[in-house]
Amino acid sequence: MFQLTTIHDAAAGHLIMVNSGAIHGFFDETPGTAILGMQFDMAFFGEDFVNVRDIVFHNPVIDNKTMPDAVYTHLQTLPREIFSEYRGKEIGYQLAVKSKLYELMLLILRESPRSSVEIPSSRAKQIRAFIYKNFDNPDLTLEDAAVTFNLNKFYFIRFFKKHTGYSFHSYLVKTRVDFACRYLIESEMTITDVAFRSGFNSLQTFNRVFKSMTGFTPRDYRRECGHSPAPGFGNNFDSNYDALSKRHRV
Repeated sequence: MFQLTTIHDAAAGHLIMVNSGAIHGFFDETPGTAILGMQFDMAFFGEDFVNVRDIVFHNPVIDNKTMPDAVYTHLQTLPREIFSEYRGKEIGYQLAVKSKLYELMLLILRESPRSSVEIPSSRAKQIRAFIYKNFDNPDLTLEDAAVTFNLNKFYFIRFFKKHTGYSFHSYLVKTRVDFACRYLIESEMTITDVAFRSGFNSLQTFNRVFKSMTGFTPRDYRRECGHSPAPGFGNNFDSNYDALSKRHRV
């Protein structure tokens, strides 16, 4: 099993942000290096933070090159203040810790390089690619996709709908029907083989769904369209896929 490993260089005073679920470790080339580490549950910030977590963690190493000097200087003091509050446990320390953590995340969110705001559209494209790769698995679920991309299930539902206009289930079914159209036109596979190759777990379900989305039974679709190239499929799959989907959109 191969594992992708990314190494980030850090120096004295730098902050390293590690996202939830990421396997990580560190090694130092300078003996006696001290590291102040803090671990907190994402749920601590509530649902709002889930919506921006990819942006916050996009640039793992935070230094004076990623933000103005004055902001960076202030940012360096916050982890120490949080640690001091937690260790001292004076009255109201929980509130102090929470407020400083919020301030820390807000500074990172607002002051980190703006290129990170492109992540949501990139993530949506990755999810669509995941569906294209796995649509033929009849057991594929929304939960599988959410886990694959390390996203909260309910955030995933909203995110996917926002960036595609479809629910995950509708998009998955649409993808299966679109590929079934291709198989019907471009191959000599039997209707049953097309059904299972497209990710449907029964011929009855395939026939019902296919007709509801295209207006044809699979057999009639093959007869009507003959063996001409399937609409919407070509070298530029992603853009052509959108054109094809309009024909079958419900």
